[in-house]
Amino acid sequence: MLLHELKQAQPQQDTSINMPRLENTSKPLRVLIDVRSNHSDGAHDFSTLIQWAKQRHIDALTFTEHDRFTIRLGLEPMPLWIGYSQEHPSLYLSGVDAFFRDIHRAQEEANITIMAGTESTPGYYWQGIPFKNLSLHDVEKHFITLGAQKPEHIQGLTSYTLTHAYGNKGLSLIFWFVLIFILLRMLIRQRKRSLALFLVISVVAFVSTWFIKPGIHSDQDFMQSATEQGLFTIWTHPGTLSGVREGPMGVLMTTPPYNKHIFDVPADAFAAVYGDTDTNTAPFGLWDKHLMDYMKGYIAKPMWGVAAGDYHEEGQANEYLGNFPMDIWAESNSEVDILAALRQGRMTAWHMNKQQNLSVHTLSLTSFDPVSNQPVQLFTGDKAATVADIQLSIGIEERGKNSSLTRLSGQWIINGQVHEKVTVPISSTQMMVSKLHLPLGKYVIRFQIPAQQGIRLETNPFFVQVR
Repeated sequence: MLLHELKQAQPQQDTSINMPRLENTSKPLRVLIDVRSNHSDGAHDFSTLIQWAKQRHIDALTFTEHDRFTIRLGLEPMPLWIGYSQEHPSLYLSGVDAFFRDIHRAQEEANITIMAGTESTPGYYWQGIPFKNLSLHDVEKHFITLGAQKPEHIQGLTSYTLTHAYGNKGLSLIFWFVLIFILLRMLIRQRKRSLALFLVISVVAFVSTWFIKPGIHSDQDFMQSATEQGLFTIWTHPGTLSGVREGPMGVLMTTPPYNKHIFDVPADAFAAVYGDTDTNTAPFGLWDKHLMDYMKGYIAKPMWGVAAGDYHEEGQANEYLGNFPMDIWAESNSEVDILAALRQGRMTAWHMNKQQNLSVHTLSLTSFDPVSNQPVQLFTGDKAATVADIQLSIGIEERGKNSSLTRLSGQWIINGQVHEKVTVPISSTQMMVSKLHLPLGKYVIRFQIPAQQGIRLETNPFFVQVR
C-alpha cells in the first residue's frame, strides 16, 4: 500500500490554488479504428460509413480491412501447393489497388480524415482429422495495423502472403508415408533398388525441411514485417469469447483468449476496450504490471491502450458506428499527427451507447520540476520527474445533446491500486480535481471508468518519478 495523503476536490473551473494552472485547452479529436467496409467483410460502402461518421461528430475514420482471409488445408512442407483453400472477403479478393483508390478519393471528398489499415491474422495451424475432429487454431488471433500509405505496405505483410498458414502435420506425415511406401513397392517390384534408395533419400530430405525450418514465431514475424514498413501495430480482442466456433467448411475454429500472450509479444498498443471483456485493464492486472515494468526500466517501451469495436454492420451484435471511439490529442487532424499522438499514448478509449457521445475534454497531471521548480504539465503517455505534490484533472463533456447523464463514477489507479473513487460531472466547463502528496518513488497513474450504464473508459497512463 502506498503511503500518501489523498484529498478529493469538488468539481470546479479554477483548478489552481497552490498548483500551476496549465490545463490543456485544445479539444481532442474523435477517432475510430477497426472499421470494416465492403472492401472486405463489412456490409457498407465508404460513402455510407463516412456520412454516418460525420453525423456522429467523428473527426477521423480508419478502415482496417482484412488483408487476407484464407482457410487453407494443405500438406507440409508445401501447403500452398498441395491442398484445398477457400478465400473469404478481403483486400486480396477485392483488390488492394482499388482499396487505395477509394481511400484517396474519400480523402479528397470528405471533410474528415480517412486512414487505411488492416486486420490481419499472423498465422494458423491445423489439428485433428477431417470428418472427425479437424480444428483450425489461431485464425481469430488478430493484429490491426495503421498507417498504410500504398498497396505495397499491405502486400508486404506476412499475413497477406500466408507465410505462417501452416498445413496439417498429421495428415502430411500420413500422406508422405503412404506415397513413399507405394513408390518403393513399385520400384522394388521393377528391381530398381538404386532408384528406390535415391527416392527415399530425396523424399526424406525434402520432408525434413519442414522439421528443421527455423523456429520463427508467426506473431513476431508479422510485427517485423509491419514495423519495417513504419506501420503502427495493435493487438485486438485478446480476451475474445467468440474464438471457439464452427467456421467455414464446417471446421471448428479454435482461438482461446490470449490475454497474457500480448505482453509476451508486445505490439505498439492493444485493445483495452472492445466488444468482449477481459481482465487486462483491471487494477493490478497484466497491463498495470507491464506499465510498472516499463517505469522500472525492465522493458524499452510500454503498450498503449486503444478502443477497437470490430465494426462490420450497423446494428449487428447491438453495435453501431461510433460506440468504440477514442479521444486523441493530436497537433492537427492529419494522419501523420494522429499516428504521432498514438505513438505517444495521447488517447483515451471509450465504449458507449448509441444515444451517448461523451468525450474527455481535460486530462492532465500538473506539478513542479524538482530541480528548477518550474511548472510541469503531463498528458497521457508523458514521463517526468516532479515534486511530491501532484494535481490530477479529468473533465468529460457531451458532444451532442442525446444523453440525460449528468455525472459518471470513476477511479484513479496508482501502481495498480485504486487510490480514489471520484464522481466526474458531465460538463464542458467543469472538471474533477484530485490533489495528492506522494513519497519518493516511481508511479504509474491512470484513470478508469468501470462499466456502468453501457459506458466504459480507459485512459493511458502518466509516468511520474517523485524526487
